[in-house]
Amino acid sequence: MRRSSLILALIISISGVISPAFAANSAPGNYKSCSYPKSKPAPYKANAKSWKAQGFGDVVRGIDISMWQHPNGKPINFAKLKKDQKLKFVIIKASDGGTRGNENAKKWFASDRTAAKAEGLIVGAYHYALPGNLHKNTIKDAKLQAARAVKQAKGAKIGDLPLTLDMEELPCGWTINRLAKWTRAFLVETERLTGRTPMIYANGTFIQRLEDAGASDLARYPLWLAKWGPKLGPVPVEKRIWKGEWKFWQFTSDGKLAGVPTSRTDLNVFNGTLAELKAFANS
Repeated sequence: MRRSSLILALIISISGVISPAFAANSAPGNYKSCSYPKSKPAPYKANAKSWKAQGFGDVVRGIDISMWQHPNGKPINFAKLKKDQKLKFVIIKASDGGTRGNENAKKWFASDRTAAKAEGLIVGAYHYALPGNLHKNTIKDAKLQAARAVKQAKGAKIGDLPLTLDMEELPCGWTINRLAKWTRAFLVETERLTGRTPMIYANGTFIQRLEDAGASDLARYPLWLAKWGPKLGPVPVEKRIWKGEWKFWQFTSDGKLAGVPTSRTDLNVFNGTLAELKAFANS
């Protein structure tokens, strides 16, 4: 989803075992991830290209975007998306725990947010976490990344969706418990800075890892679930920690939409009515 749709597909496919090829502990500014398998992945199977193909009827539709939706600097046509796809919300990458990714996020977040809001769409922001990349101390790093995220998301103020922590990375040398500790610290600091309860984005692999670390307290944060597969139909099954409760569901990375200049876009639904979505954005 974040670095590319294929990377998240790889995350979902792995069992959580760290490859022995990644032995060094990551240091600030020299980040290494042990989230992805060393072996060659299985052939990628395309998922649903639309809400209809997934089996949805009348649902509250949205997309999430980043620099990847702007090949060669091309803009997104939010007016067309709203008219043709009945889009209601868009969640935009606002920040990154790295350097290049963060600069790209800053470049596109402001313009995409302005353009989407001009069409009356409800807007949200997410931070792509690289735990331990800004400081060797777990808690200090989490707070630094939270501060960056809040600042670049314009404070995630009332009217926009709460800020989301995009949790996909397990740094080399980190235990699952350390990852859970970092996640808690980021979310607590984000809530302190914004006065709002942030959301967490995770797929089944990371939800399992957090559960293994005893992080059931994370269930107090609304879940944006990443779970792909057209055979799932219109209802995802994710019982761990959140017990099937989810606020948003990213059900495919293979959406094909006129108005977005890429061939693949993440498609989402909100678990509720449009009135409930508006109330959530204003809570």
